[in-house]
Parts: sequence; C-alpha cells; structure tokens
Amino acid sequence: MVRAVLAAFAATVLISGLAQAQSAVGSDTPALVEARTQLSASGRVSWYRGEYDACTEKPSTVEIVACIDDLTKAWDRRLNAAYGALMDGQTPEQKVRLHAAEREWLQFRNINCDYYLNSGGTIANIRYAECRRVLTAQRAIELETAGRP
Repeated sequence: MVRAVLAAFAATVLISGLAQAQSAVGSDTPALVEARTQLSASGRVSWYRGEYDACTEKPSTVEIVACIDDLTKAWDRRLNAAYGALMDGQTPEQKVRLHAAEREWLQFRNINCDYYLNSGGTIANIRYAECRRVLTAQRAIELETAGRP
C-alpha cells in the first residue's frame, strides 16, 4: 500500500516536472504527451524515454544536448529546492549527514556520467547529458520524498 502511494506521488511529481520541462523545450509536442502517459503509468524516470523524447525532435546533436541540459537544469532546481526544504527540518547532526551525502552524491554523479562522456563520438555528448538528467531527476525525487512514510 505504501509503495503504491509513493509510486503515485512520484508520478505526480514527475508530471509536474514535465510542465517545467515543457517550458524549456517548447510547445506541447507529441513526445511530451507520451512522456506524461508513461510517467503516469510507471512513476519513474527512464533513460532515453519520457521527457527525453521531446529532445530527439531537435535537428542536431548540439541542439539535442542543449535540450537535455535544459531538462536537467529544471530537475536541478527541483533538487536544490528539495534539499533546502529537507535541510530545514533536520537536527544539526542530520544536517551534517545530509550535507555529506549530497556532496558524495554529486561526486558520484559526476564521475559516473564522465564515463559516458569519454565513450567517443558525438553520441557521447548525448549519453553524458542523459546520464546527468536521469541521475539528477532520480535524486530530486528521492529528496522530495525523503522523510515521508
């Protein structure tokens, strides 16, 4: 029961993120409509799916990467807001732990995604950007739901 409630909440959070992403990538494209449907059903962020699909309509690798980066920035704003809200409700000891966890997570994300950047070819830039989008979105959702039953 709790898992179903959390999945429904995560889907709601992701769908609201799509509205922010839509402003980053433009009009309500068929890919964004499909992404909303997938997120409603799955409640999760997937590699090369969902909101990412809107970016594949761009005509060049540079524009695809810029689109993914815009989506990542929207998720990063949500992550930072969730982190701040979560920090506000913590004891001094928990604040130290959360701060350390966030520093370590950032290091992990950067090192992990660097692997994709160094895989060669122009597709590496898309892989790197997508890695950052997905991991940032997952962390934002984690922090938004942290501490809830």
